[in-house]
Amino acid sequence: MQKKTIAIVATLSVLLIVLGISACKHEHRPYGFDEFDLAAATDRIASRLDLTESQKADLKRIADEIADKAGAMHAQREGRLKELADLVRQESITEDTVDLLVDEKIKKVREMADFVAERLIAFHETLTPEQREQIAVRIEDHASNGCRFGWR
Repeated sequence: MQKKTIAIVATLSVLLIVLGISACKHEHRPYGFDEFDLAAATDRIASRLDLTESQKADLKRIADEIADKAGAMHAQREGRLKELADLVRQESITEDTVDLLVDEKIKKVREMADFVAERLIAFHETLTPEQREQIAVRIEDHASNGCRFGWR
């Protein structure tokens, strides 16, 4: 009887731990953000930082540019997956072929990272020292929270 109780308690404990960890998982958005998500995110940033109208306009423009570029990359996804499927169907795959595909993907990701970095720098220049401090504090809080369930 005692072994059965221990087994039940252990099973429930494992179940609760798994559920707790899964609650910390970030929301998955397979199709990216839509215009409503983007508007909500920019509104939340503008509200938290108390942005001026010109800063809000810059933030919206930058967010739209990044979303457009990300959307263009996402539109190419189907073609890349078809190319990968065709590659897998071949009798043999060479390391050079795989390296070429990986290099192409890394190049596109690097281009996107550079694009986002340029926009981040441009937006950073429009912020006041107080706004920059607010962002720095949010970043530090985010880093120290680990599991962010319920924090937005």
